[in-house]
Amino acid sequence: QQLGIAKGCMDIALPYLMERKQFGQAIADFQGIQHQYAQVATEIHAVEVMTYNACRMKESGLPFVKEASMVKLYASQVAEKAASKTIEWLGGIGFTKDLLAEKFYRDCKVGSIYEGTSNIQLQTIAKLIQSEYR
Repeated sequence: QQLGIAKGCMDIALPYLMERKQFGQAIADFQGIQHQYAQVATEIHAVEVMTYNACRMKESGLPFVKEASMVKLYASQVAEKAASKTIEWLGGIGFTKDLLAEKFYRDCKVGSIYEGTSNIQLQTIAKLIQSEYR
C-alpha cells in the first residue's frame, strides 16, 4: 500500500512539473527540482527491490522477518516523503481535492501505525540484528 501511495504521488507530480512553467521553462527542468524527484524515484525503486527480496526469501523458505520489517518501515518513510514532496511541488493546488495529493498525504501516515508502528518495526529489526551477532 505504501509503495502504491509513493508511486501515485509521482504519477501526480511529474506530469504537473513537466507541464507547469516558470521563468520560461518547465519546473521539472530546474536542477534543484530534478535532484528532488530523482531522489524520491530512487527511494521508491529501493522499496520495490526490498519488497521483492523479502518475498523471494519467504518463497525460498529462508528467514525473512527482518527484511519484511525493514521494508515495512522504509516503505512508510518513503511514502511520507513522496507525499510531502508532492504537496510541496504542486504548491497551493496540492492542498485541494482536485489532484488526490492531499489524500495520499493523509493516507500515508497510517503506514507508520498499522501492521506494527515504525517503532515496533525498529525494535524487531534491532532484536534480529542482535541475534545475528551473538
